[in-house]
Amino acid sequence: MDIIKHYGAKFLFLKSLIKNDAPSIIEIGAHYGEDSLRLAHTFPQAQIHCFEPDPRNISIFKKHVSNPNIHLYETALSNEDGEAVFYLSYQPSSEVPPKYDWIDPSDYKELQLNNSGASSLKKGYQHNLDSVATVPSLRFDTWHKDNPIKKIDFAWIDVQGAEREVIEGMGEKIKTIKYIWMEYGEMFYDGAMSRDETVSLLASKGFDIVKNQHVSAEDLLFKQS
Repeated sequence: MDIIKHYGAKFLFLKSLIKNDAPSIIEIGAHYGEDSLRLAHTFPQAQIHCFEPDPRNISIFKKHVSNPNIHLYETALSNEDGEAVFYLSYQPSSEVPPKYDWIDPSDYKELQLNNSGASSLKKGYQHNLDSVATVPSLRFDTWHKDNPIKKIDFAWIDVQGAEREVIEGMGEKIKTIKYIWMEYGEMFYDGAMSRDETVSLLASKGFDIVKNQHVSAEDLLFKQS
């Protein structure tokens, strides 16, 4: 599969931003592993630590991602250690979207994958399944104790309205991160942050906005001051 198709410019920008041939990367909300593979393609010597709690997504990740530099942690990152309720999203569909054409159609249908990327620790999304999952929950600073990375070049946060909890769970270890790229403003999730709230929270942690044309309107890129 050509995992980088349609995304070349974005990942070339990341390469120019990070300027390290062997970076340490944190991906929080790894979905099916598609961006994990793109990061590994862009940075062949990177160590990429990926967090994903959705059991459906995890099964696809494990089936398609075998790069030894990509490390999967089957847990949600939040502001508490233990277990958490995870709200599973799904919209019925008989077709695999073109951007996921590398996933077997039978897997896509049987695992109810369509729109699984909207699943969240937070309530509020209109297309959730009636059933929920109970998933492991971990603070980033707890994880960091067992994985004491001195410098994290880049953190990618895509957690559907639970951004505040992820940042709070980083504690003082947020200071190990140079760049943070994250979504904002998905206000249909309970407790989701607006743009101003996101900027204010990251500013309180010592991060400034980096403006660049490759950052979409729904995302913000921050650099440690």
